[in-house]
This record gives sequence, structure tokens and C-alpha cells, in this order.
Amino acid sequence: MTSFNLISSEVVDLTPELARQWHDMKPTPTERLLDPKRVNHLKERIAEGRAVPFQWAAVTVKSTGDTFRANGQHSSEAIIQLDRNLPKGLKAVVDRYEVPDMHGAVLLFRQIDDRRSSRTARDVARVYQGIVHDVEKIDPKVAKVGIDGLGWWRRQIEGVPVPSGDDIYDLFNETGLHSFLNWLGETLSMKTPELTNGPVVAAMYATFITGEEQARKFWVSVGRGGDQYDENDPATVLDDWLKAAKENHENRLKPGEYYQGCIYAWNAMREDKQIKDIKYDYKKKGFLRPI
Repeated sequence: MTSFNLISSEVVDLTPELARQWHDMKPTPTERLLDPKRVNHLKERIAEGRAVPFQWAAVTVKSTGDTFRANGQHSSEAIIQLDRNLPKGLKAVVDRYEVPDMHGAVLLFRQIDDRRSSRTARDVARVYQGIVHDVEKIDPKVAKVGIDGLGWWRRQIEGVPVPSGDDIYDLFNETGLHSFLNWLGETLSMKTPELTNGPVVAAMYATFITGEEQARKFWVSVGRGGDQYDENDPATVLDDWLKAAKENHENRLKPGEYYQGCIYAWNAMREDKQIKDIKYDYKKKGFLRPI
């Protein structure tokens, strides 16, 4: 049976010289292609003081005696590029393995950064949520889509800077958002999948800060299918439209179209108007403002 054996493991000081040695080591055929974006990401982490000890691995093939680099390509490249700007105190965990043949190297590759063990955006969001008492009990899936929707609204509608990547989940710390997020947790569920969409949540937030009392009633009505006795009720028409959009896999709506359609229905409700369909084009006149 193909296997691998750990020969040694040690924590070492990470220096440019060691990085160069690791960088120049012959790679295994299993190694991924160098990704400049990943190198830049690591450089940013190192420069900002957010680097944890790097996991480097070398593997020796018993049948030939050849030693290869099994992990550490991107981090060693990042360290070399930083050169004199390399912070002090960096560490690397250097593991050395032995395998009977290259099939063992393939198996080892699969264990390093195992896909099922990687941190997902949902995992990161849950960590940020979990340290904020006021929002910790919200369904994590709802809480995440809430922050994603808020970020989309600020970036696309308000045009203000928004933290990039996983840093966006630091928005859980904004106390002014907690009332909306908790209401969202009470409103969204498995029974309302058509509402669990970032731009739809963005529209919910835009209406919430415009008229909270009516927003609470309107979106609960949408989630329940609207008025069963009035097919032209804005909540009814909007829910039908959102459900149809979710089921249409061939002609998917753009994020801005979801948002525009929701605000169109909201404005119709506020003006006590009945509608037959949803108007969602935003490119000609721009996004509607909730009234």
C-alpha cells in the first residue's frame, strides 16, 4: 500500500538564506504552478505582521534517494522577494518525509492543505460573528449573507470603501448594524431561499433604514408569498419574481437587477400602488432610491 513516513519535524528561524535554499530545491512533479497572486497575498500577510509559521516539507524517494520540495514554493518565493524588508522573528516548521516511490509523494501532496480542511468564507464569517455577543445567536448562514449584502450595498449603492476579502466580516463589530442583522435572522430561513441573496439583502437594508416599521412588515409579507388574494400586490409580485429568477438557471439576473427590482416593488408599496410585473433595469437611469 502506498504510504509516507515522517522522518523529522523541527521549528527553524526563517531567513532569506533558508528561503533561497528551499526555493532552489527541486520540486516534486506534484507541486502546483507558481501563482503570482498567491505570492503577493503572502507578502502582504508577512509585511502586515500576520504571518504564522510556514509549513515546509521535503520528501525523499526511497527507491532513488532523490529529495524534493513538497511544500513551500509560494512562501519561499514571497520571502525572497521581500528580501531586506523581511520582518524579524519569522519561523517555519520543516517536515521531512520518506516515500517508497512518487505515488507516495502524490498521497503526501493530498494531505498538505487538504481541501476539506481549508477555511471557507463561512468559517471566517462565523469566527467574527462568534465574538460579538449581540449577533452570536443568529443562524451563521443568515449572518454571513447579511454582511455580504451590507458590503454590496455600501460598495455599489453608496460608493463607500468596504474591507476586501474576509476582512469584510469585521463589520459584525458595528453596533449600528446589529438591529438589522438580528431582524434578518428572524426573517430569513430555509422557507425563504429567494431572499437569501446578497443584493436582495442589500435592498432589505436600504428599506430598513428608510422606514423600519414598514420594512419589517413588507419583507415578512414577501417571505410568505405576499397577499394570496391580490395578485397585483407589490409583495406578491416581488416574491413570484424572485422565485422565478432563482429557478431560471439559463438567464440569471445580475446583482444590480435583483436590487433594482426589490426597490421598485418597495416604492410601489409605499405609494400604495398595484403592479403587474417588476421593472429592474438600472442602467438607463441608475438605481432607484427607496422612498
